[in-house]
Amino acid sequence: MAEPVLSTHSTDFGRLRDAVAAAPARALRAWRAGVRAIVHSVYPDESEAWLVEAELDLYRHSTRHSALLLPIGAFIIAEASEPWISRATRLGWWIAVLAICLGLETCGRILEKRPPQTLGDLRRRAMIYGAMNVVFMLTWCSMSVFLWAPGQPLNHMMLILILACSLAGSITMSAVHPAAVTTVFVTHAIFIVGPLALSPATLDQTLAGLATIFILLMAGQAVALNASMTKMLTLDHERAGLVSGLQRATQESDRERARATAASRTKSQFLSNMNHELRTPMNAILGFSELMKNVSYGTTPEKCAEYAEIIHDSGQNLLSLIDDMLDLAKIEGGKLYLRESDFSFAHLVSEAAAQNENAAREKGISLVKTIERGLPNVHADERGMRQIVANLLSNALKFTPPGGCITVFAHVERDGRIAFGVEDTGTGIAPEDQAHVFERFGRGRHDVATADKGTGLGLAIVKGFAEAHDGEVMLESELGAGTRVTVYLPQDRLVNPHARSAVA
Repeated sequence: MAEPVLSTHSTDFGRLRDAVAAAPARALRAWRAGVRAIVHSVYPDESEAWLVEAELDLYRHSTRHSALLLPIGAFIIAEASEPWISRATRLGWWIAVLAICLGLETCGRILEKRPPQTLGDLRRRAMIYGAMNVVFMLTWCSMSVFLWAPGQPLNHMMLILILACSLAGSITMSAVHPAAVTTVFVTHAIFIVGPLALSPATLDQTLAGLATIFILLMAGQAVALNASMTKMLTLDHERAGLVSGLQRATQESDRERARATAASRTKSQFLSNMNHELRTPMNAILGFSELMKNVSYGTTPEKCAEYAEIIHDSGQNLLSLIDDMLDLAKIEGGKLYLRESDFSFAHLVSEAAAQNENAAREKGISLVKTIERGLPNVHADERGMRQIVANLLSNALKFTPPGGCITVFAHVERDGRIAFGVEDTGTGIAPEDQAHVFERFGRGRHDVATADKGTGLGLAIVKGFAEAHDGEVMLESELGAGTRVTVYLPQDRLVNPHARSAVA
């Protein structure tokens, strides 16, 4: 039974030996970590900025009332030293403490009114607080120099007791900030142990040894308090991050719910509009075709031709509506395929205007072309560009009263972009409606007073085709004064800008 015991003791001894051997390395790592924490508390990097800012705020909050209390305490200490120290020395030390407290409090209030905006501001703030702390601690702890009476053990014990209490209280208040607590610890250690160690009296030498042990105990307390407060601030920061994340998630959820509600409303609106828009031409087709079938023996050729024309127009309207719906579905689904090629944009605009001249003439509207001479060719989807111009002209014809004027234009802007569009002298769009006219079935109040209301898909398709070409659409309108819609295509859509087209 002895061998296992020896083996166990040998193992324990080996562990103890390894622990003793590793102690210097652990102490060195702890020293380096402590130095790094002190340096970073006055010169933090980006990742530690939040922690240093929180440490400074907490430190300032815990020392806020020092400027009022410490001068009172200093006065009492100075008066207690009356049996050993002259009045002038005592008064001079007290005035110095009072001035430093008031000055530092003023600086602290100024800093509070100027919160740091950048990392550089935070570093300057930390350095200023550090310098303020050094100045105050040197002034306060200097009592063991200015109020020290050689050969007076009672005086020595009083001062050392006061500084020991000050060290304990100051460590509690400043432990949150590594640089501040280091300043507190070093200044108190120097002014407590220094005078005692330099004194030849045996009692002072004994007090120096006891003071050293007390300071070491306070050092351990400072490290423990700093670790605890750092953990507290980290947990508070993480909690704030979680709360902020939860708020963002709630806001995003609300936005998604609003989008879903809007999508549901749009879907209902879509079905309602499609029910009307599809039924109107379909009813015309079915009605007139049935009429032709039922009275086919008594119907004159002229009447049949008239009915056939109505059926054909209704079919064209139905096909156009279906094409618009398909185009819009591709645009919104991100599946619009552009068949890009080089073509004469001036010719395209002129042709679109020519196709609408008869309709404008029948309504008593003048149609004017303003196309820049020598307009360069464009690299784009020709069908999409025709669709844009056709939809803009169609809208202008619907909402311009007889006697009005429609202008279709195209030119190159000074910044190199090509601009084209349609301007009319129609009913215009109210400001509150302008933000919605590019939405599906987005209509303005001018629809109410217009017999031909349209489907509400035209401008949505215009916007979709323009953005698919990396362009943008601008709307300018005034109620009762007309509307101008301008489409801009980027400069890189122009083909050889110096080669001018012959179409004017």
